[in-house]
Amino acid sequence: MIAFDQPAWLLGLALAVLPWLWHGQPRVAWASVASLPHDPLSRAIGLGLRAAGSLAVAAASASLAGAYLQGQPVERTGTGAHIVVLLDRSASMAEGFAGGSAEREGGESKGHAAARLLDEFVRLRGRDLFGLIFFSTAPMHVLSLTEDHGAVRAAIGASRSMGVGLTNISAGLAMALAQFEDRPRTGSRVVLLVSDGAAGIDPRSQTRIRQRFQQDGVQLYWIYLRSPGGNSPTRLPSAEAGADVAPEYHLNAFFQDLGAPYRLYEADDPQSLAAAIADVSALQNLPLRYLEPQPRRALAPWFDAAALCGALVWVLARCGEVPRW
Repeated sequence: MIAFDQPAWLLGLALAVLPWLWHGQPRVAWASVASLPHDPLSRAIGLGLRAAGSLAVAAASASLAGAYLQGQPVERTGTGAHIVVLLDRSASMAEGFAGGSAEREGGESKGHAAARLLDEFVRLRGRDLFGLIFFSTAPMHVLSLTEDHGAVRAAIGASRSMGVGLTNISAGLAMALAQFEDRPRTGSRVVLLVSDGAAGIDPRSQTRIRQRFQQDGVQLYWIYLRSPGGNSPTRLPSAEAGADVAPEYHLNAFFQDLGAPYRLYEADDPQSLAAAIADVSALQNLPLRYLEPQPRRALAPWFDAAALCGALVWVLARCGEVPRW
């Protein structure tokens, strides 16, 4: 469809009727018009000149209005998934897998390893749509689901900076699930949670998150980055321990009760993290349909050319006029 950046200029279209009201040619005195022979060619040329004048005015108005064709989305098909990466940006992600400061120990931090491997994950999955959410004490919406992998990789690269705050998974999950709201189901839907910690989720939020997973048909993969001596999400806490003592275990139990496909990966070094991401990549390779937006096409140059052609016709006709007989 044709649209305009400055539609007020379209009022100039009214001037396109002027060539039909005023021909603009000089009058030539003649004793008797009735004595002139019938000349269909001259009449056709006159009508053509009026049409050229109207065309020039209308085209100039459309050009000034900034006419363009709206880009219509094109349906693409392939294999892949709609993946929202939910990446932990808490302060503990700056630590190494061996515990302690990665910078002081000269090793790679969990945040750096996750960013490096996720960048490769995005690079290899050229047909997927990716969304990106950072979370710590509060979630940060970075990118909605998009096929612009360059933007996704740049945002993942920015996650290498120092994180702050604590781990608030509940708000991050809610924001990640919101990316699938009101979107057509054209492929596999995945939330990829990468974190090195966990936190409790209140019952009300649990109910809401469980409903969203089931209604939107979303799968969950949790890559848990574990430090040596840290709790395992699969390790049953002692009977005397409360929910605050082993939040990883209770969060894993909640995920198992989602009523949606779920898988847990535990990574305690960069190699196991790479293996977990590779396994996720192998699992999510299903048929996928999506709409790829197209850029708009400016029509102003074409209207400028039409206005110029119409004006040149009038100039040539003016040069060929006979002022007297």
